[in-house]
Amino acid sequence: MFGREYRDLADLLLNNARAQNYYKGLPDGVQQAISHNSSEIRTMKSLRHFAKAAEKTNC
Repeated sequence: MFGREYRDLADLLLNNARAQNYYKGLPDGVQQAISHNSSEIRTMKSLRHFAKAAEKTNC
């Protein structure tokens, strides 16, 4: 499953338990920021990238 590309964030979270667990562990503010870019997040790598960027802006 590593490296697989999904349609969007919803598809990634629905079909990838690892991504779902990672997302659930993020603070609410980071989850909200990520949801604004949901159509651009199609891989676990992009989810981590957007989460790190969101964490920096929410600090």
